Amino acid sequence: MSALSGAARRPQVTAVIVSHDGASWLPTLLRALGSSTVRPDRAVCVDTASGDSSRALVVEALGTEAVVDAPARTGFGAAVALGLDTVDTWQESGRGRRTAGSVPTPSDDWVWLLHDDCAPAPDALEQLLATAASDSSIGAVGCRLRAWPRGRRLLEVGVTMTGTGRRVTGLEPGETDQGQYDEVRTVLAVSSAGMLVRRREWDVLNGFDDRLPLFRDDVDFGWRMARAGSHVAVSPGAVVFHAEAATRGVRTIANTSARPHRADRAAAIFTLLANSSGRGLAWQYTRLVAGSLLRAVGYLLGKLPATAYDEVAAMVATVARPDRILAARSSRRATSTTSAGQVRSRFPPWWTPYLDGLDAVRSRLAGRSGSRTAEPTRAADLAGRATVGGGATALPVELEAAVGPGSWMREHPALVPLLLLTVGSLVAARGLLGNGLLEGGALLPAPGGARDWWRLYAEERHSVALGSGLVTAPYVVALGVVGTLALGKAWLAVDVLVLFGVPLSAAGAYVATGRFIGSIPTRVWMAVSYGLLPVLTGAVTTGHLGTLAACIGFPWLLRAVLPLFDREGAPTWRTAWGSGLVLAVVTAFAPLTWLIAAVLLGLALPWLAVRGRMWSLPRAMVALGLPVVLLAPWSLRVVANPAEALTEAGLVEASTVSVADIAWQLPFGRLGATGAAPWWLTASVLVAAAAAVLRRDRRTGVAAAWLVLAVSLATAAVLSRAKVPVPGVAHDAFVWLGLPVLVAQGAAVVAAGLAADGLFAQMRRLSFGPRQPIAAAVGALALAAPLVGAAWWLVVAPVGELSRSDVTPLPTYMADTLTSDPSQRALVVRRDGRNVTFEVVAGDGLRLGDDSVVPPQESIRLGRLVADLLSEADPADVGRLATFGISYVVLAGPAPRTDVAMLDGLPGLTRASTDANRLAGWQVPASATTPVRVILARSAAVAESVTAQPSLVSAHRGVWLGAQAVAWFVALVAAAPSLARGGDIGPDEP
Repeated sequence: MSALSGAARRPQVTAVIVSHDGASWLPTLLRALGSSTVRPDRAVCVDTASGDSSRALVVEALGTEAVVDAPARTGFGAAVALGLDTVDTWQESGRGRRTAGSVPTPSDDWVWLLHDDCAPAPDALEQLLATAASDSSIGAVGCRLRAWPRGRRLLEVGVTMTGTGRRVTGLEPGETDQGQYDEVRTVLAVSSAGMLVRRREWDVLNGFDDRLPLFRDDVDFGWRMARAGSHVAVSPGAVVFHAEAATRGVRTIANTSARPHRADRAAAIFTLLANSSGRGLAWQYTRLVAGSLLRAVGYLLGKLPATAYDEVAAMVATVARPDRILAARSSRRATSTTSAGQVRSRFPPWWTPYLDGLDAVRSRLAGRSGSRTAEPTRAADLAGRATVGGGATALPVELEAAVGPGSWMREHPALVPLLLLTVGSLVAARGLLGNGLLEGGALLPAPGGARDWWRLYAEERHSVALGSGLVTAPYVVALGVVGTLALGKAWLAVDVLVLFGVPLSAAGAYVATGRFIGSIPTRVWMAVSYGLLPVLTGAVTTGHLGTLAACIGFPWLLRAVLPLFDREGAPTWRTAWGSGLVLAVVTAFAPLTWLIAAVLLGLALPWLAVRGRMWSLPRAMVALGLPVVLLAPWSLRVVANPAEALTEAGLVEASTVSVADIAWQLPFGRLGATGAAPWWLTASVLVAAAAAVLRRDRRTGVAAAWLVLAVSLATAAVLSRAKVPVPGVAHDAFVWLGLPVLVAQGAAVVAAGLAADGLFAQMRRLSFGPRQPIAAAVGALALAAPLVGAAWWLVVAPVGELSRSDVTPLPTYMADTLTSDPSQRALVVRRDGRNVTFEVVAGDGLRLGDDSVVPPQESIRLGRLVADLLSEADPADVGRLATFGISYVVLAGPAPRTDVAMLDGLPGLTRASTDANRLAGWQVPASATTPVRVILARSAAVAESVTAQPSLVSAHRGVWLGAQAVAWFVALVAAAPSLARGGDIGPDEP
C-alpha cells in the first residue's frame, strides 16, 4: 500500500519534442529517452513541416497519434503549446491516463522540453525531478548542457543577459566539465533544451511569448517566472548533450528571419524593453539605440556590412513598434508579484559588456580571438585531458605549472619593467603633483573639458586673441578622443600624456619590437632604453606635447610600416591603410614626421628596385598620401604656409634658441633645453649602434636603421638655424628640433637591438677570439645606458619649465566677465627692460589647442596703440582700445611705476581692483563704442592678422568636417582586420 501511495504521488512528466529537419539527431534523442532511468509518462512530438525523414522516425518510435503537424514558421513556444493541447485532449478522452490514485489535475504535471538535436544522459530526468522536489518554489529546472555527442565542453549551466542584450553563460572559452558546477544554483533562466517546467507555471505565464519564436524565449520566460514569484534552478547532475544545429549554421529554421543575427538582436532588444522596470525604460531605450549604432560601426570596421545592417534593422524594427512593447509589458504586469529590483541579483553587473568589449579589443590587438566562446585556451586544453570521475578532477602537472603562481610574469616579462617605469614617472614628477593645471614652456593649460576641444575644431570662427578664422590643427581631435575616453576630463588626458610619457613609450616599443626581435631580454632593453631617451625626458621638462605624442606613437608606426617592406610575401592593402592611419595621427602632432617619411621613401626606391619589390611602392604611396587627405583642410593650410610644417602641437616658444653651437650633441639627444639630460647618457647606445654594423646576418636591418638616423640628423642640421613666427607677437623663434633628434635616437636603439638579438647564442657557436670580449664590452655599455638614464631621471632630473597653477592670469571677476561675454577682451602688457610684449586675452585665456588658431601676428594697429599708451597720454586712445573690443588693460607685475602712472593719467580709464603685487589693471568704459563698431573693428583687425590660406579652407567648415569624417571612417574600415562570425556568440545566438 505504501509503495502504491508513493507511486501515486510521483510527479507526472510530459515530454514535448519539437523537430524540424532533425533526422541527423533524432535517432540519438529517441534512444536516449528509451534508456532513461525515469521515463516520461507521456511523449508528444510537434513536427514543423520537416523536409527530411524526421516525422517518419518519430512516428515509428512514438506512434502516429503522438505526432502533431505544424506549419514550418511555428515558433518553439507555439509548438510546445500545440503539443500540450494534444496531451490535454488525450486526458479528456481517457487516453494516456495517469497511474492509479493520481489526481488528474494538469497543473500538477511537469513538462520536459526537448529539442530534436539534443540527447539527455540516462539519469537526466531523474536528476531534474530530484532538484524540482527539493524546493516547492522552483518553477523550472535546467540541465548542464555539454557539446554533442558526448563532449566534455560545457555549453551552458544557466544563462542570464546583460543590459545590452548579450547572452551570458558565465563560462570561459572552451571550458570543460570538471565537476566545478556541482551545486544547485538559482539563475535567471535555463536553455529550453532539456528544460523541466511545472505545468502550473507554464499555464500562468501562458508559456513562451509568441513574439519570440526562436531566440531569447527561454531568457524571457525565466525573467517572467522570477517576477511571478517562482525561480529557475540548475540541476548539476542532469546532463544533456546539445548539437546547437541552428546556431552553428548546420540547418536553417523557417520560424524566424532568414538573417539570424537580425532576428537575435531584435529578440534581445524586445526582451529587455518588455521586462525592464518602468523607471528605467527611457534609459533602456536610449542605451539600446545608441549601443546598436555603435555596434553597427564596429561591424563596419570589421568588414561585416551585412551584419551592421542587420544590427540597425533589428533595432529600428523593434523600437519602431511601441505598441508591441506596451502590449508585452501589460501582459507581464498581470503576472508579476515581485518588483524588478528583487530579481536584479540574477543579472551580471552593468559593466560586464564593456569589459567584454575591452577584452575583445585586447585579444584582437594581440592577434587572438576576442570571443568568449573561441577556441580553448592552453589551460582549458590541458584541462580537457584531466581525468574526471565521480566529480573529482585530477589536473595534469603541466596544467598546474601553466596556471600556478608567477605564470603572469612568465607570460608578460615586460610587465615588471613597465610597472617600475610607471612608478618612476610618479617619482620623477613629484614636484608636479597636486592641484592646478599643468602648464609651462610649450604647454598651455588644458581647457575645461574634452568638449572644448571638439568645439574648437568644429567652429569656423574662434574667440582667440582678436579673433581667428584659421583651421584648427588636427591634433585637437586626437586630444578630444583621449579626453573623451578620460570621461571628458581634459586635464587628465594631458596629465597622462605628459607625466606618463615614459612608460607609454616603452610599452609601445616592447610591442613593436616583437615584429623583428626574437629575444625577450633584448626587447625589454630596447623598450626601457627608448622610454628613457634624453630627448623624451627633455620634451617633458619643456612641455613639448608634440614630441611626447610622437614618441608614444612612433613604435606603433614602426609596427604598422614594417610589413610594407617585409622581404617575405607581399604587403596587403590593409597594411597600407593601417600605416597611413598611424602616420596621420603622429603627423597631426608633429608635421615633420611626414616630411621625414617622404624623404625616407624616396631614398628607399633604389633598394626596392634592386630587390625587385617595386610592386610595394603603390601601397607605400597610399600610406604616405593618406595623411594629406585625412588631415585636410589643415594640410591645405600647411601647403599655403609651409613654415607651419616646422611647428608641432603646443606653443612656439619665443625663448627657443639656436642649437647650432651644440650641434655635435644632437646625435646624443641633447637640445640644450631647460632640464635636459647630459649628452653622455646615450653615448653607449650610439657605440652599440655603431658596432651593430659588424653583425653580418643583420646588416640589412642595421643599414636601414642607420639610414633613418642619418636622414633625421641631416634634417635637424638643416633646420638648426631656421625660424618660425611666434603666434600673437611680431617675433620669430628657432625651430624646436625634438622630433628629428627623437627619430635619430630611436633608430640607434633599433640598430643596437638588431645586433644584440641572438648575439649570445651566436658567440657560443664561435671559437673564442677577440669578438667575444668586444661583444661583452659593448653589451655592458649598452646595459648601462638605461640604468644610468633611470638613475639620472629619478634623482637628478629637474621639473624644468612645467608647473601647476590656477591658470588664469587675471583676477577672477575679469575672467568671469570675459568668459560670459565673448565680445570682450583684456589687453595684458608685459615689460622686460626696454622690451614690451602684449597679448589679447579672450575668455579664460589661451588653452591647449588655441595655439593652433592664434594668428601669427596681432594687428599692427594694436601694436602701435600699446606703444602710444606707454609713451604719452591721449584720451583718444581709450576709444581706440574699445574698437578692438578691449574691456580691461592689465600691466603684468611688477609693473614699472612710470607705466602705471601713465595709464592712471589717461582720461577715461578707471582703475580696477587688482592685487598690486601681481598686476595693475584698468577698465575701459563700456560706452566708449557700440557693439557694431566693436565687431567691425575686430573683423578688420582679424583680416590684417590672419595668414593667407585657401578660400576653400576658410569657408564651408561643416562640409569639410563631414568629408573628413567620411574619409576617416573609410580609412578605418579599410585598415581594420576582418572579423569572423561564429564563435563570438553564445549558444542559441546567431
